[in-house]
Amino acid sequence: MTMLEPPPISAPTASARRPLLLIVDDEPGPRESLRIVFKDRYECLLATCGQDGIELARQRSVDAAILDIRMPDLTGIEVLRELKAIDPDIECVMLTGYETVETARAAVHYGAAEYLNKPFDVFAIREVIENCLARRQHNRDIEADLEALRQKNEKLSGTLAARARANVADVLSASIVHELNNPLSIIAGYTQLLNRDLTKLTSGDTAVTQHMQQRIAAIQRELQRCKQMAERFLQFSRSPNSPTENVNVASLLEDIALLLHAHPAGKQISIQARSLSPSLAVRAVSAEIMQILMNLGINALQSMNGAGTLHFIAERADQPSTHCVYRSDGYDPQQPHVRISVSDTGSGIAPENIHQVFVPNFTTKTHGNGLGLAVVSELINKYSGAIEIISAIGQGTTFNVYLPLAA
Repeated sequence: MTMLEPPPISAPTASARRPLLLIVDDEPGPRESLRIVFKDRYECLLATCGQDGIELARQRSVDAAILDIRMPDLTGIEVLRELKAIDPDIECVMLTGYETVETARAAVHYGAAEYLNKPFDVFAIREVIENCLARRQHNRDIEADLEALRQKNEKLSGTLAARARANVADVLSASIVHELNNPLSIIAGYTQLLNRDLTKLTSGDTAVTQHMQQRIAAIQRELQRCKQMAERFLQFSRSPNSPTENVNVASLLEDIALLLHAHPAGKQISIQARSLSPSLAVRAVSAEIMQILMNLGINALQSMNGAGTLHFIAERADQPSTHCVYRSDGYDPQQPHVRISVSDTGSGIAPENIHQVFVPNFTTKTHGNGLGLAVVSELINKYSGAIEIISAIGQGTTFNVYLPLAA
């Protein structure tokens, strides 16, 4: 039978809640004595056997427990083990009239806070339980602080990603407007020629008709070119708060190459992008994968000082690298991945800096903010990926990005 005092009722609010102390002892004398000792300071749950004590701990959020070593159904050590399985932070004090080295070792092994003998000293056991609850509260405070830091880190990461995206978008917007001027100027010129040709249609000249058809086709090509530029820029600029999808890597690389051509640092750079398989896909938000490749691509452009070659190559990797500079906790090199290689012919990365490039605010650039690669690492972590860096001073750098292959 289980003896409860007071009977189990709904827990008070956190601000009014007293610490909950579980007392498990098959002897009524020690059990009642402990209740009297602690009833003014704690809410006491009483159990006459080990199994009942375990069941109480499942029903209520126990802060500390006093366990008798010898009981008819389960030993105190077995109860200790079960309580720790329910909540590893429950502070447990073992109480026995039959002390042995074996039980003491077992108690320590399973995480008992203290091991006391019967008959117990009232002041000593009060001090032990107070220390236990102070330790539990300290652990809870630490967990709360860690959770708050985790939430702040997530918020900060989102802010950094948005800021990096906005910075890139600001640079690209001016460049794309400039790029759009070329096809729009061509369209304007052809429109003037068409107006001139229209005045000659009355003569029935077939050559004029052919010229008009050719010029209309040219206008349509330039309009399509403008449309593609606008769509690619909007795809990059819009918010990534959308559901994941199977993103075709070959199409993504085409978009990246077009956008980087519009970047001021990419005017004189040869930018080449290809996928060794047209069907390669990753499960992601396309704008976020584009953010990864844009940040890596812009870094590459800036490292080449206006002259060089930038390659994007995508291929299937059934045995991805296990020697990555950055890897997420979910990265599994036993699973098939897509490897996207971003290779430049720039200045390279010094060996002592390779392991620091993903640290926020680390930069070797005069006007850099050190956020680009930090954002890359956050997004790689989100998609359980990894990054390998191969670099040589004066020869260039390759970033191999590994992302899980879409099913």
